[in-house]
Amino acid sequence: MLSRWTIFALPLLLLTSPSYAQDAQATKPEIQEAEAPKPLTERQKRALAAKAREAAELRVEQDMVTMTSLVEALSKNLGQIHYLRTLCFGLDDQKWRDYGQSMMTVEANGDQDRHRQLVRAFNAGYYQEKERHTECTKEVSVDVAALAENGRHISSMLGDPYREQ
Repeated sequence: MLSRWTIFALPLLLLTSPSYAQDAQATKPEIQEAEAPKPLTERQKRALAAKAREAAELRVEQDMVTMTSLVEALSKNLGQIHYLRTLCFGLDDQKWRDYGQSMMTVEANGDQDRHRQLVRAFNAGYYQEKERHTECTKEVSVDVAALAENGRHISSMLGDPYREQ
């Protein structure tokens, strides 16, 4: 089976071949068309989506291990979601940045060092996603779903009155 490139390049290769003039009259090469890939079934699509979601969730969970606190983890999570949202909806969309800023105001409570730590985490999340994605694709929506789920977990842990301080 010939690749697409071979099919397009074959006429050029034949023209540059020294024996082309002799061979052209003898026989013409047979070119087989490449088979089109079969469309995926719904079951295969769901399996691929589940695999992508699981990979994104594992990546997010592994990243959580490096965080020093739940608040810092939430700040980074908001930075990641903020970048992905602006990537897909434009730079004017500041929804998650505003949420992050409100959270930092409450959590830092006037402590400038704590505020700077949370801003650093937010920016680290933003730039981490900026390195991973340059355009709004299906992979972005999978990552957003994983990050949103992670944010829900962090928020519920922060709201737990019995959590360690």
